[in-house]
Amino acid sequence: MPQISDVQHLPARSWLLRRRQLLFLARSSGGMRITRNALRQLAVLTPEQLNTPGSSLLCAYVRTEKGLRIAGFSLALNYGKDACIVIVRPLYRGRRLGARLLSAQLKQLRRLTCSVAADNMASLKTCFRAGLVAHEMTTGPTGKPTLIFHGELSQDKQTAEEGGMLCQNLS
Repeated sequence: MPQISDVQHLPARSWLLRRRQLLFLARSSGGMRITRNALRQLAVLTPEQLNTPGSSLLCAYVRTEKGLRIAGFSLALNYGKDACIVIVRPLYRGRRLGARLLSAQLKQLRRLTCSVAADNMASLKTCFRAGLVAHEMTTGPTGKPTLIFHGELSQDKQTAEEGGMLCQNLS
């Protein structure tokens, strides 16, 4: 089972290596579904940007014979309004890892917005499984109909005592 952890506070040299790994993973495993703008934002991402409110980079790691390997990652900038990227290596797809990454983003940021092309069934399912709700349709950067998903966590007294969240998974 992949372990999800937050990527922050890396030394500059380690950050450059990690960013290069994530860019390679996005290009090789994104299936031509990741927009140029999203790739560009990942390419110029700095540790300072990750420290701004509403920004988060989560990686899912699996232990292999050669050590830890990135199975997937999720990047959210400005609560997902500027970028919401989820990439999972093909070997680890079908295990709901993308939904786990998005759920972890939502839990960490407390609110999240994602845009998904209407013909991208795998990503649509991932958003629904993570508890996000489609609330708007627009035309995306590639000219395709695009659903805008939104999720927000709130806590009332009862769930705070139980440590639970008011976010229902629709799948």
